[in-house]
Amino acid sequence: MKELTGKGVSSGIAIGKLFYFKKSILDIPNYEVDDVEKELERYHNGVESAKNHLKQIYDSACERLTKKESVIFQTHILILEDSKFVDLVETSIRKRKNAELSVYNASTKIANMFKAIDDDYFRARCNDIIDAASTLLQVLQNNDDSASMIEENEPVIIGATDLLPSDTISFNESNLLGFATNGGSQSSHTSILARTMGLPSVIQIHEPLGKFNGKMAVIDGERGKLIIEPDTSTLAMYRAKRDRYLKHQQRMRRQIGLPSVTKNKQYIRLSADISRLEDIEKAKANDAEGIGLFRSEYLFMNREAAPDESEQFETYKTILRSFPEKDVVINTVNGCSEKGMDYLDIPNEKNPALGFRGIRISLENPEFFRTQLRALYRASAYGKLSILLPMISSLEEIEYVKREIDKIKEELRLNGDTYSDSVKLGAMIETPAAAVISDEICRKVDFVTINADNLIQYTIAVDRDNQKLLDFYRPYHPAMRRLTKYVSDNAHKYGKPVALCGEICADTAITKNLLALKMDELILRPASILKVKATVRETDTTDIFHVLRGTV
Repeated sequence: MKELTGKGVSSGIAIGKLFYFKKSILDIPNYEVDDVEKELERYHNGVESAKNHLKQIYDSACERLTKKESVIFQTHILILEDSKFVDLVETSIRKRKNAELSVYNASTKIANMFKAIDDDYFRARCNDIIDAASTLLQVLQNNDDSASMIEENEPVIIGATDLLPSDTISFNESNLLGFATNGGSQSSHTSILARTMGLPSVIQIHEPLGKFNGKMAVIDGERGKLIIEPDTSTLAMYRAKRDRYLKHQQRMRRQIGLPSVTKNKQYIRLSADISRLEDIEKAKANDAEGIGLFRSEYLFMNREAAPDESEQFETYKTILRSFPEKDVVINTVNGCSEKGMDYLDIPNEKNPALGFRGIRISLENPEFFRTQLRALYRASAYGKLSILLPMISSLEEIEYVKREIDKIKEELRLNGDTYSDSVKLGAMIETPAAAVISDEICRKVDFVTINADNLIQYTIAVDRDNQKLLDFYRPYHPAMRRLTKYVSDNAHKYGKPVALCGEICADTAITKNLLALKMDELILRPASILKVKATVRETDTTDIFHVLRGTV
């Protein structure tokens, strides 16, 4: 028996034979073309054929998945049509390089640009660019590399160095138990597809998987484990665990429609933390009680120019309309030098966490900020909007924003634009400074949201992304408990609701502690909402003395 450790990206237990999928490596020819126009024509014909092939994949995906998940393959079509990609390819061909090499170089260059962004979501888009380009390269080389050929009569666990979305969707689902790969990321579209298809999956396994082809294996998606040739007792344990997991999943789905209320009738709102429009359906499917945080900066990242007022307005309106009669909180841009907003001339910094970011960027770019505020207020006519200000550290910042909002509202009135008079303004508490003066902040705003992830690292002076400091990163440090309770007490003293967002919200081991700290709302990634609701409904917070004494 051999146990391999990776990262679980789709929960559940899979038990079966491992089938190693080895995708053929495209040999990219490199030669100088004689007829540039003819090569350009070959490239454009290849693009049209690749787009038709991707449309067929999309139609096939729609039969197995929702249109929200299938849209991945429409995205691949857009990648092939992207002006930057097309310009790079055509420029290369005009320099007499062949189409295959031009496509390969252009996709590699763009993928590397995404990879350099310090954000998991954008780094994961590298695979989409590579996948779209691979489809085109196969067409140009008349190479039909199908991933659907599994020469097995029984369902198998797919092992691979890495899987592209087109690989994942082209497998025959009746033959699939789960996925195990050496590469990949939590937010890659392949991982998203695995979760959507309900297939246990583990990524980032360091040992080559090809040598285990044909061997019995177990995937533990929750623990991020791949067990090769499990012994009899281990196999029996995992079969029992699989049965318990399936029952647990059924219990989670039964939470839909039930109130998030403890046994002793303490209510806590469970809302969604999202960053893309595609997340709206996930939030609804997991019974979110509104949007606790829409991270608007994702609209602004990796672009040549900021989205104009019209584009922003349409996005905000879509979110508000998706949750009628429910609160929707949208933050103003929480940018920094790592988030690909070069059009704002954000300097490269040695320590971006302590630099030019959040509200500071908005205040230094007043017209940019006013454009977002105008779009937000115009959209407010379509739902219950709240605006959240990130990285607040002083009262002067809040006062400045309020003055700008008054000006914006006056402009809209003069232009005859409609907006809601009920928009709420909130402050993100993510620095110790904001936590310490939270009593004064609560006098100025309608609500506060504690960003636990940032507050933790600023309070205990530990970068949560620094692997060497993992032993020092303590999310439940007593200082965090005291600051969180202090902010919560101040909010309630002035009759203002307080929410908490961050990874600790999904940790059901401390849900009771968070309830004891009198949080009014937990803001969660959609996939975590139902499990936290189940924990809330099983909890009795009557005896909370030990929590208030400081045992978080």
